[in-house]
Parts: sequence; structure tokens; C-alpha cells
Amino acid sequence: MQVGKYLEINQPIIYKTFINSLKEDKLSHAYLLVGDPGTPLKEVATYLAKSLVCDSPDPLACNNCISCIRIDHNNYPDFVVFDGAKDSIKKGDVASIESQFERTAIERKGIMIYVIHLIENMTIEAVNSILKFLEEPRPNVYAFLTTNNENAILPTIISRCQTMHLKLIDRNKIIQEATEFGVSKDDAELLSFFYNDAELILDYLQDEELSAPYHIAKEMVLSLLTSLSSGDDKEAIFYMQSKVGVLINKKESLRFFLDMLAHFFTDIVNIQNSSTITLTSYDTILKALANNIKHAENGLLEIQKQRNLINLNLNIPLQLDHLILEIVKE
Repeated sequence: MQVGKYLEINQPIIYKTFINSLKEDKLSHAYLLVGDPGTPLKEVATYLAKSLVCDSPDPLACNNCISCIRIDHNNYPDFVVFDGAKDSIKKGDVASIESQFERTAIERKGIMIYVIHLIENMTIEAVNSILKFLEEPRPNVYAFLTTNNENAILPTIISRCQTMHLKLIDRNKIIQEATEFGVSKDDAELLSFFYNDAELILDYLQDEELSAPYHIAKEMVLSLLTSLSSGDDKEAIFYMQSKVGVLINKKESLRFFLDMLAHFFTDIVNIQNSSTITLTSYDTILKALANNIKHAENGLLEIQKQRNLINLNLNIPLQLDHLILEIVKE
């Protein structure tokens, strides 16, 4: 993904604001990037952070110099990233930032940067620790925090950051651009919920290792929905317990599975209410599901409920078992 081009075209306020801060040497010690699910928060945060140590900025990171390449390969000791999309960020993670950044910078630029992606997925202890760290910023230490839910962030953290909001790009535009890149329409429609940029969708699918969780979740969701569309509740329960519960065994994959399932159930509800659907490539199975699932609204609410419980470290197979029993309940 060409983040600089993305910012210039789709996020001009952030683009111009950050460039002016660099030129006038008026950088904030902490930035909070806010965006709906799908916006490339982590990519933008990393790119802006990278711009502070780039060897040849023009005016933002060039992505070609040694410093940029080392950051891309996790080989820049004064630059650390913690990803809340993969697992909860704990107090020990924040402690490692504090310990590392209390020392003198290793690189000659003397600038130290940390990125925390999706800070709403921090434990309470970690939040308290990062708040203390933000309250007492050290010179040449910069923080880039991201969130999908600004309301879930403590006001005291927000007050210590410069907040920048990413705007959503129209999904129809993303789907069209992605299909023009050669992405199948069914993948483009699904992934447009998760990646609010056509180029990012293409990059994601071209990386087989990175996109493996998506393909697994897609197969699980479609197989489960096929069972539900046939009206065979026992088959759907068996599939959830014997297949889904085995393969969807981590928080990251569970989020992907539940989010994808929620988008399908949203369209089932749309059909039942004679509204427009978004997953047009799945029109046939969605109509069958709308005929066979009597309480799709309740199913959607239960999916969202289980999605919100992920950070409580519940037993994933039990969560999925409870979910399917709620979906098929008369």
C-alpha cells in the first residue's frame, strides 16, 4: 500500500497537518489516530512514525532508504510496535516500552518511537501504565496510538494526544477499484469491510501467509451458512462444534470469523426487511438464509455480543457453541 499517496488523496487534512508540523518543528509527543474498522490505522501510524526518522523524507517517509527498510523489517531498535488486533496489550508490554525508552537512543538520530495499535484492546493495568508514560514525556520520544472506538479511550489519554480522524472511503469505490486490480468480486465485497482501501486488499490477498486467516474464516463461515440455509440445524451445530471450534482457536481469527458472520447476518436482516444488501455476490445463499432463519436479528445481536466478549479471555469453543445454539433457537 502506498500510504503517502493514500493520505494525500483520501486523508488530505491529516496529510497537510502532519507535513506542516514537520516543517515547523511542532510535532506532538503523542498522536491518536481514530478510524472505523477497515481504515488502515496501523499502516498510517507506522508511516507517519517512519517519517520522523526517514533518511530522505519528501516530505514524508520515502520507504526506500535504509531506515525505512529496517523499520519495515523490524530491525530498527528505537522503533517498536504492539498490535492489539492480534492479542490484548498487557502491562508487561508497556513496561518493556518504558524500560527500553528510559535508556539513550541507539540510533544516531536520537529519536525513539512506539506504536500501539488498537489501544482499546489494552488491559486496565496497561492503560494505567501508558497513561503515566504519556503524562511524563521524554524529549525525542514519540507515541502513535490508534483506535476504532474513541469512546472507549480514557479522556485523560485523549487529552495528552493530538487526535486525527481517518475518513472512510465509499465501499462501492473500493470494490470497483479492487476488482479492477484483479480481485474477485466476492473477495472484494467481503474484504472491503476489513480494509478500506483497494490497494491494501490486493496486497493482503497476494501475501499467502498474511491472508491465510481470512481464507480459513471465509470457508468456515460459508460452510456454516450453507448448513443453516438447508434448514438442518443439527448439521450446523455439528459443524460449529467439530470444525469451527477447532480451527478458530485464537482471538485474532475469532474476531475475523465473528465480524464476517455479522456482515452476512446484517444482509439476512436486510432481506427480511426488504432493504438493499451489500454482499451481492452471495445473493442466492442470503435469500435461502432469510427464509430459514426466523430470528436473524437475535442472531446478529448474539454475534455482536460474543465479539465484544473476546477480550475477557473466555473459552473460544464454548463461545462458539453458545452462539450457534442461540442462532438456531426457535
